Amino acid sequence: MVDDKKEYICRDHSSLIFFHAMSYLARITQECPTAVVLLVDQSGSMSEPTRWNGRAATKAEAVAAAINALLAELIARTRRDGGYQPYYDMAVLGYSGSEVRSLLPKVGDRYFLRPEELADNPVAMCDVQRLRTLPDGRRVATVVRERVWVQPAAEWNTPMVAAFGEVWKLLRTWCAEYKGKPCYPPTVIHITDGEATDGTLHEVKAAAERLCSLGTMDGNVLLMNVHISATEAEPVLFPAAAEELPEERYARLLFDISSPMPDLYRDEIAWLTGRPSGSAVGAVRGMAYRANMTDLVRMMNIGTATSDLLI
Repeated sequence: MVDDKKEYICRDHSSLIFFHAMSYLARITQECPTAVVLLVDQSGSMSEPTRWNGRAATKAEAVAAAINALLAELIARTRRDGGYQPYYDMAVLGYSGSEVRSLLPKVGDRYFLRPEELADNPVAMCDVQRLRTLPDGRRVATVVRERVWVQPAAEWNTPMVAAFGEVWKLLRTWCAEYKGKPCYPPTVIHITDGEATDGTLHEVKAAAERLCSLGTMDGNVLLMNVHISATEAEPVLFPAAAEELPEERYARLLFDISSPMPDLYRDEIAWLTGRPSGSAVGAVRGMAYRANMTDLVRMMNIGTATSDLLI
């Protein structure tokens, strides 16, 4: 346990970062935004079939649709009279083959985009069918027009070590830019369906730990790992102990590299998992194993549930 008043030092290989005991309660303002990074596995296995909104889809298509919905929600949260407030710096990175790339529209040479930039630069518009429940219980389908920023892709290998390294570079620069400011720490949500092809489990762990060594005055980078699956196996969401997971090396690795969740998310995690709502969630890790697409959406919503911090 870190003393609340104790300043401590986090060293990575090229920088020295000072910050105080982790609170994850810093207010999110125009001067002190937070960063949200979505890291997406786009390897060949993401072409496998699954379900999205009651329809057949590939994993890649379903994940892209879920990310677009989340981006739209984050943009909507920042809407105020006169426009959008710069509360979030948002990036979406995909990785496959030997490449890690930005999946967002090109605006200058930046990976991070602000809400207004995203709102003004969709790559496409599409008609999406949504089901809604009427007061009498009937469910009806309606078609809504939505913005698209992220397109699905599925090909080649899974360069996960390189992907964590690219996010480390991105957030090292971001944290340096806001050094000395009480910014809510960056959140990284990593979505994958398989193991790395560019390194051992040890190398994946080292790359993830290096990423999580970064932070702000309010705490370390939060890394959530969501392993998605099209199987009917029971998912494991927000485990508190490795023993809750299958005895598989990859499952245990994801547990080890996933961040403990701050108490800020206590109620949402309790609702999703059935854990007692009054208990602290510090020991619960931000991960899912064998998650379906509904679980993915819920995990991403919880991981970005910072509305109460916006001012």
